Amino acid sequence: MRSWILIPALALALACSGCAAVIVGGAAAAGTYVYMAGWLHQTYNHGLDTVYTAARSGPAALGLTLKSTEKQTGKASLQFLDGDTTVWISLEATSSYTTKVSVRWGILGDEVTSRRIMDAIGARL
Repeated sequence: MRSWILIPALALALACSGCAAVIVGGAAAAGTYVYMAGWLHQTYNHGLDTVYTAARSGPAALGLTLKSTEKQTGKASLQFLDGDTTVWISLEATSSYTTKVSVRWGILGDEVTSRRIMDAIGARL
């Protein structure tokens, strides 16, 4: 009797541990962000140039003032002022089709405000 239960259970476990689980997990992770040590990180499925344009216009639409920019091959950084608080935005091309965006609001970071800025960037992609 136990073998009748064990065989289907093993088949189900094998089916769930294959590539399909990895694909579903990867699709779910595409829309997530990570907040760690004051920085909010998110990867977008767009090239660096496209994300750079969105990173310039998104915070500006929220009323932030562009202070400085620096763009090199494969990476870029922008600084904005939110009143008298500095906002740092870092871009890193992880491939020709994906770009990691990191946002930090102020010295200690603020997750809610960083999320608002990240959403403004994402809305322009």
